[in-house]
Amino acid sequence: MKNTNVCGDEFFAIGRREFVLGTTAALLLSARLASAQTTASSQNAQPKIVFKDGLAVPIPANPSFGKGKDRALVLGGGGEYFAAWMLGFAYGLNAGGVPYEMPDVVVGTSAGSVVGSAIAGGHLARLTKEFDFFGAFPKILAALVPTAAPNPSQIRARDLCQIAHDASIETIQSIGRGAMAAKNPAVSKLQDMIEVLTGNRSWPSPKFHGTTMDCYTGERLVISEANNIPISHAASASMSLPGIFGPTWIDDRICMDGGMSPTSTHCDLVAGAKRALVVSLTDGTSGSGPRFSNIPNAIQQELRDLEAAGTKTLLIAANPGQVDLVSPAEIGPALKAGYDRAVKEADRVKAFWA
Repeated sequence: MKNTNVCGDEFFAIGRREFVLGTTAALLLSARLASAQTTASSQNAQPKIVFKDGLAVPIPANPSFGKGKDRALVLGGGGEYFAAWMLGFAYGLNAGGVPYEMPDVVVGTSAGSVVGSAIAGGHLARLTKEFDFFGAFPKILAALVPTAAPNPSQIRARDLCQIAHDASIETIQSIGRGAMAAKNPAVSKLQDMIEVLTGNRSWPSPKFHGTTMDCYTGERLVISEANNIPISHAASASMSLPGIFGPTWIDDRICMDGGMSPTSTHCDLVAGAKRALVVSLTDGTSGSGPRFSNIPNAIQQELRDLEAAGTKTLLIAANPGQVDLVSPAEIGPALKAGYDRAVKEADRVKAFWA
């Protein structure tokens, strides 16, 4: 019995030592892993740099640019196709008795930034008097469209837009990385064309505001006259489609298309205006037309939010069905389609803005 007890005590002592050693080893390993993770985390951490440039505007905007205004015009994005469509629409409205200068505030995104700045600055009226609209404009706009086959970095950037299925900051930053890493044509050609349409490099009017997205932070940026940015640069940033154009530097920020955002029209920027005419590529319904990214289209909810803020809204959606948004062949038909739509809508728009 005595020998048996000794063996049991020795067994217990050995087991206890093994338990203590094992526990100590586990704690040491855990501490090392935690230390390694902390080191890796600190190495991967992003610096918290606050830009005091006044460009970042949260979604929804508060306050908005629509406060105290009567008529607001919001022009969304949709590639060269929709730029042509909106030019035709604006030209047709003007011909139907709706003057270009009617809106008190204009917000333009992507293609809408070019058309909106041309309208706000009064240059579109001059251009349509100086040129054969349906003869010259297709040639001017065709110069925008890159004709070379896309390279692998451009294909990757475009694919990142197509696989996006939410509007989170992480998704927008992922698209932004693709945009920054894409080998695109220089934006100088795009900026030269914008100067032709807008008339000069200075800001067209204090009523105009252009939107773009910060590739790195995923923030929505709004460029206005007070920011002292040339209009050619602002519109170029707003039109910098990942894998096609840009991105474009705006001061210390590198920027991509304003449509790579939770909102495709940024109509929250005019909340509080008495009435807002919103011109969008599509109305968000299935089959209404292509989109450059698969970030969910929330246009209907955005309109409801505007109405809740006291802004009466009228949506004009092109709903073109299946078209190529960046094809030179689509420009002429798009100009005609926009013009024809304006002829049909002119009385309704006049009544809405009367």
